[in-house]
Amino acid sequence: MPYKKMMFIVATVPLIFSLAFVAIPEFFVLQWYPILDKDMLTEAERLALNIGITHRYDMAGILFMVVCFAFQSRNVEGVDNQKAILLGAAIAFSAMCAVIISIALFRDIPLDIPPMIATGTLAALSFWSCSKLN
Repeated sequence: MPYKKMMFIVATVPLIFSLAFVAIPEFFVLQWYPILDKDMLTEAERLALNIGITHRYDMAGILFMVVCFAFQSRNVEGVDNQKAILLGAAIAFSAMCAVIISIALFRDIPLDIPPMIATGTLAALSFWSCSKLN
């Protein structure tokens, strides 16, 4: 896959998650911590829900930073520089995929399937694109 196209994909996927986290943060928090009746929350549960929503907004901001860096790096010239950037992207997405899986294994939280698939796929595509540059 050409470098410029790969970096566009690397920038687009986090953008989708960032926009989703900003648009419907409560949905993502309640997926991890389902509450039967949101109207009957204790004060501690309400605080925990607000903290979870705030963390989703924080994650959206961090993802947007990644989007900006990835999108601007599309114009990097020189195969060695492109390989270094793709390798960095591959390592970053591999690490994030490992964190998503380990959270599910060690923290007794349901596995987040869409982010796991997205980060794993982007890691594989980045490694593959890096190996194909010449």
